[in-house]
Amino acid sequence: MNKIILTVIGVAILSGCSTTNKEIVRRPETLEPKLVVEAKIEKKETPFWISTGSGVSLSENHESKDAFFGVGKKKYVDSPGKVQMDVDDAARNSLIRVLGNFNKGLIRYHQAVKDPREPGWVDEEKLQTVINDTAAILLLDAKIVDHWDQTDSKTSFSLARLDFEKVQAVFASSNHLNRGEKKSMKFISKWVFKNMQLSRERKFLFSKMNRTTAVE
Repeated sequence: MNKIILTVIGVAILSGCSTTNKEIVRRPETLEPKLVVEAKIEKKETPFWISTGSGVSLSENHESKDAFFGVGKKKYVDSPGKVQMDVDDAARNSLIRVLGNFNKGLIRYHQAVKDPREPGWVDEEKLQTVINDTAAILLLDAKIVDHWDQTDSKTSFSLARLDFEKVQAVFASSNHLNRGEKKSMKFISKWVFKNMQLSRERKFLFSKMNRTTAVE
């Protein structure tokens, strides 16, 4: 009888051990999927400035001061680092074109609006001299502020920026302008900049409307 009892207890103990071992073996299997989910890396979104391109800042962007932007891009074969200088130069060249449009706007404003008899009026020849003298200074103040590598298309992007405040500061310090002319240039440059903003915002609005119509 004692042998039978011992045998039953032995079987029960073995069964208990067997059950415990199975639970221990299964636990890692239930934890593994959770570890994989936690280790998953989120894909970074493409910066907004790549889609907007070169131009002036949009007035609705309250996180940024008024500024001029130049976007450069360059294809790479081996590594994006090898074309970094080239894409930075491309961004600066794009910024130069944006500033060129701004300078043309300054000259057009005088031709279309300003009266030579008004105080603070700047004649076209003097204005062109001021623009030429300040161009190099403005480019030195321009900074490369962001980079982006688009691996699927093997394209590297750079963003150059120049704050509008610096442009006005350069005009205000010009040796070619008197006090009245500097005050006039501050107003004129702001008017031209705001006009560029409005033109760009209209462009984006029409583009958005066209995309919405196409989807519908």
